[in-house]
Amino acid sequence: MSYRVIRENGIVKIMMSETLSVNDIEKMKNELEIFEETTLVKLDLRNCSYIQSNVVSKIIDLKKELSRKNASLILTNVHEAVMQLMEISNLINFIDIEKDFSSYSVDELTDFFLDPENCDAASDYIAENYNDSLKQKMTELLYNTDPILKEYAILTVGKAFDRSLLTTIRENLNDDVGNVNKAAILALGWLHDVASKDKIYPFLKSPFIDVAEAAAATIALLSDENDAARLKEYLTDPDDRLKRIIVRALSIINDDKSYTYLKDMLTNGTTEFIKTAVVKAISLYNYPETADILLGLLRDASLKVREEAAYALIRIKAKDKIGEILPMIQKENGWFAYYATKAVGGLCDNESCTNFLVNAYENASENVKIAIIQAVGNIGVDCSDFLFDLLGNEDADIRREALVSLSKLNKNRAVPAAKDVLLNDESPEVRLKAVEILTEERPSGYRRFLEKICKQETSEKVKEKILNAIDKL
Repeated sequence: MSYRVIRENGIVKIMMSETLSVNDIEKMKNELEIFEETTLVKLDLRNCSYIQSNVVSKIIDLKKELSRKNASLILTNVHEAVMQLMEISNLINFIDIEKDFSSYSVDELTDFFLDPENCDAASDYIAENYNDSLKQKMTELLYNTDPILKEYAILTVGKAFDRSLLTTIRENLNDDVGNVNKAAILALGWLHDVASKDKIYPFLKSPFIDVAEAAAATIALLSDENDAARLKEYLTDPDDRLKRIIVRALSIINDDKSYTYLKDMLTNGTTEFIKTAVVKAISLYNYPETADILLGLLRDASLKVREEAAYALIRIKAKDKIGEILPMIQKENGWFAYYATKAVGGLCDNESCTNFLVNAYENASENVKIAIIQAVGNIGVDCSDFLFDLLGNEDADIRREALVSLSKLNKNRAVPAAKDVLLNDESPEVRLKAVEILTEERPSGYRRFLEKICKQETSEKVKEKILNAIDKL
């Protein structure tokens, strides 16, 4: 027999040898008949570098057979060549595929540390299943000359919360490789090694951004009542990158001192780059005045700061400010009204907001009109008559956004509108959006419609989109 069966707690694992034939699948079907209360079958293909195409269809049949018995089939450890065959056969979406690390030995597991696609998952698996054998292997790798193996060994020990290796991890703060330093910093934070905090502070100025960010996160995890003030001293440094890292650390500490320091940065000549980061950071604090601060920042000189303030108002769910924002939209125009409208679109979910924005549309500037169309689509109250009328607007951007919002609010009107757009709209960008809507909704007969439209389509970009949609069918 070219496979062996392992059964445990309703799960049947079938380990294949180097080949998988149609006969093998038939034998499996018969053998599975004798197993009662099977809920899951895992077919491990780690040893199969190639299978014939007719075997793939038999695997699908096996899945259907198991499904009739309320059991599932998962293919595990599928070789790249086999994966390509399934993709070519358009069967990749009909079967569940995953990596099953339980099939590998300790040495094979750590080989995955050198595989960019599986290194993190392998590390997680080892940490979750940590035992004496795995600990011995991690200890060995902590002294390995390969920095990647050492890096992932450190991370894995940290995830497994193995404090017995704390001294060795501390030593790796002195390693010459940045990724090893980063791993050690993160692991020391997970292991709550407060004694190492002073040694981590200098890494805030590391030339490697990911090392510096790891240091900021770990210092915040290990912080006491003095660290916010200590970190504040770095805010006078001329390096904006360092300031942004400190802003992040303060937001993680999230105490009264850190909030005060961040709030002060909004009024002391902070650059746009840092101010945007600060706006996001203060939205993580639960203070009544935060919404008012963010509301004021909708008038900031920087468009990036205004945009972040709008999103921050949405993030903190400042619904109590909607009554203040709406009159501002009516009285003003330009970018303030634009971002205020964006905020309303993310905060409001009732008809009064939709009616207000629809009534404000006529007198709004062009950019605010776009924001209004997007906002009513996000609010969710049907105003399809308003949007449908805009499909005849001379501005292509308005037509495109109106079609998008219409598709969110009224599918029955959006589908025929999308078809009409494909037939008559002169803008490729609007037609492109129409194809996306039809592809998502899949109305009756839409394949024939797309095939017909494709023949007369003049835009290569739209034609490619149509062909891709047809191909997926």
